[in-house]
Amino acid sequence: MADGLPKVMQVEPAPRPFSIALAYSRLPLPMTRADQMTVAHLISFFAARGHNVDFYALDNGEEIGPAHRQWLEDVCRSVHIFPHGPVRRLMGVMRGSLRGWPLQVGLFSNAAQTRAVREGLADVDIGYSYYIRSAETMRSLGRSRARISGPVTFLAMQLSQALNTRRMAEHFRNLKEKLLYSVETRLVRNYEPRVWSDFTRTVLIGQQDVDEIAAACRDKGLPEIDNVVFGPHGVDVDRFAPRDDVEEEPFTLVFNGVLRTYTNVHAITWFAANVWPLIRAGESRAKLLIVGRDPRPEVIALGELDGVTVTGEVPDPADYIARAAVCINPVQVGAGMQNKLIEFMAMRKAVVATTVANEGIRATPGDHLVIADDAQSFADAVLALLADPARRDSLAEAARNYILGHWTWEAHFLTLEAAMLAALEDSAPPQNALSSPQGD
Repeated sequence: MADGLPKVMQVEPAPRPFSIALAYSRLPLPMTRADQMTVAHLISFFAARGHNVDFYALDNGEEIGPAHRQWLEDVCRSVHIFPHGPVRRLMGVMRGSLRGWPLQVGLFSNAAQTRAVREGLADVDIGYSYYIRSAETMRSLGRSRARISGPVTFLAMQLSQALNTRRMAEHFRNLKEKLLYSVETRLVRNYEPRVWSDFTRTVLIGQQDVDEIAAACRDKGLPEIDNVVFGPHGVDVDRFAPRDDVEEEPFTLVFNGVLRTYTNVHAITWFAANVWPLIRAGESRAKLLIVGRDPRPEVIALGELDGVTVTGEVPDPADYIARAAVCINPVQVGAGMQNKLIEFMAMRKAVVATTVANEGIRATPGDHLVIADDAQSFADAVLALLADPARRDSLAEAARNYILGHWTWEAHFLTLEAAMLAALEDSAPPQNALSSPQGD
């Protein structure tokens, strides 16, 4: 992925190709966010399997280079990009507020995209909306509980935004941010238990997300969500692989992530304030590398601490992960899954993480990684691993094998494709209707 493009999927052409309209709230390239990485790799998978993709994306001001644009043109049947600047975003929020939509749904509402998607659905087998931000582009148009005609439609919620925003609201100290996310939590918790039933299938990452939406359904007196397909992210196990060319540093910890997002900023500042002093007290040779793009000022300031280096953006985070004796994921807020965790594990690294970080991964504590949720237990876990190379090695080996068995892009997307084909077959006319003789 040195060229910034998703990996070419190692799959055979599909025996039954289909056509799909994919709606997304931003451009998938360059892949600077986890959702962009997922969408770009999903498109790559569809292309490798021979499916026809009509792609509908918003341009929120991201800069897409010629090579990235050409890649989209090469792998999709058609590419439709809609400008979505500040004025359109403001209009979307205003329109959404009148309809009771979550702020994020209104923010990414684009009338031109919605019209194009709705017209395009007539020419495809499957519609696929990525995130609830794109749900309104094809809501209620496909086969669902209330509708037996139209294409099969998938809503890739991925995570419960209600769970995500509620956790963030609980941790914010800034009153303005706490209020904003509290309002969004209320709006999303009203939206999620209703929108799922307007699609043929709903894609979610983990059981905790299903449970959150099911609870909201019960609270609202609505039918409980029952059309779930599990569709987590994956990892490029060729890029994120054990490295013989980089020497492991026996007392180095690594944290990696986009360092402007609240979840990552909260995680690493909490760790630095509460866990790092305990680790340094127990092992003065310990070093911490904080790796990632766009570090906020409070993250940059951590570089002043003894033993801590903040790298900022680097050409390839894998070069730094390879140096780690232990990788850490102290994330405490958010929902869904943590890409950094499966990247660490794919690189055959011993990992200490929180319960929240592991929710979507479902690795077995003690076998594939170590789970710790408070400062003292987190520090104790790290210190124990730094002092025990054999334990680190056994955890790392189990982690890599777990990822190879469960978390490759190809494995997850083949499962998703099977769910798509099953949905097409479930909603097809009965065989006797197809073969009934014509009247005289």
